[in-house]
Amino acid sequence: MTEFIFKVKKDIITIKKQLTNVENFVNFHPLIYKITDLGGNKYMVFERIKMDTIPYRFTYKAIITDEKDSVNVVATFMGLTTISMFFTFQEEDKFTVIKERLVVKSPFPTTNYMNRLIEKQHKTMFNNIELI
Repeated sequence: MTEFIFKVKKDIITIKKQLTNVENFVNFHPLIYKITDLGGNKYMVFERIKMDTIPYRFTYKAIITDEKDSVNVVATFMGLTTISMFFTFQEEDKFTVIKERLVVKSPFPTTNYMNRLIEKQHKTMFNNIELI
């Protein structure tokens, strides 16, 4: 398990709305370019990434749940790797502090790479939300 902390100059309601409104999500996430609603909080996510210099596109299923004090995302890649992201929020002055708890379960030795990649993506994502 890894934990990241982000500080955003937006209120909690706005941040939660941006994280759970999949129609807007693609506007500020740096790698996701399309999301299809499968019903029941389930989504097909389309993502593009560069591995070294090689562009790579892939899809995966995700479940997004909006709880009172948190947003939770569980994504499954090729039925082998599961990434769970648990976001909690706390107001602090004119900012919202977002704590992200990340759990990567995979039979492959990719945990460190995924942690670094997700931290970088989400830092960009929350910076983009702040600009909205």
